Amino acid sequence: MIKLSLYEKVWFLIFIVVGIVLSILWGDTAIGFVAFTTGIVCVLLAAKGSKWNYVAGIINCVTYAWVAYHSGLFGEVGLFLGCYLPLQFVGFYFWKKNTQDDGIVVMDKLSAGKTVQIFASSMTMVFAFGMFLSTLEGQTTPYLDSFTSVFSVIAAILMLRRWREFWFLYFAVNVVSIVIWLYQLADGNPYAATMLVMWSAYLVNSIYGIYVWYKTTRGDGVGSQYDDGKNKNNRDTDSRNADTQDIDAHNVDNQDVGCQDSDN
Repeated sequence: MIKLSLYEKVWFLIFIVVGIVLSILWGDTAIGFVAFTTGIVCVLLAAKGSKWNYVAGIINCVTYAWVAYHSGLFGEVGLFLGCYLPLQFVGFYFWKKNTQDDGIVVMDKLSAGKTVQIFASSMTMVFAFGMFLSTLEGQTTPYLDSFTSVFSVIAAILMLRRWREFWFLYFAVNVVSIVIWLYQLADGNPYAATMLVMWSAYLVNSIYGIYVWYKTTRGDGVGSQYDDGKNKNNRDTDSRNADTQDIDAHNVDNQDVGCQDSDN
């Protein structure tokens, strides 16, 4: 059973209440509100390290894709239905395999070098996908849409592997998504107000997720085996050296016993 802290309860209640109020004032649909609520639950459980975030994510993928389609965000539609939805099932499987007795998943980390490589590759894909989206009729914000789509896919993959760096990618995605929905709000989109609250909640939660996951994986804790291989090689070398020392110590003990027998 996952227990929520006072901060998490307050965070959840504040955004839920604001979401309800704005849904009523702006005339949002039931589907839009379900997308909002399940999204809030999903990211909160992800920050806690609970595999159940993927169950809420399944509902969120379908409902948010519906909202995105009716808002002209076709890259978001493809992202949530073609990528995010199947990854919810895969993610639940992998997180379940690595869940501890307290219900919290084992959290891992990447090396700084690998993180830079992933970021550079992601930006290249952003420009390529943005060029494609710009050719689609009705596409409103092609490059911003491309940024959120590409970074979200990479972040989702890192999240599957439980690498803490996915929170930084989601932080960037949340910032850009807020900008996108601000454009939608200016155009009079009825879903925009609720979606702005949802992505704002995501942004706050991503900061909290960074804090929790980095606090858990400080130092040489879990996940160092996924770095560039140097740490693993060093540990193997240290292990072999320790074994050699144990053998030498054993031989010395045998020699001491032999000397004592000779003296007798």
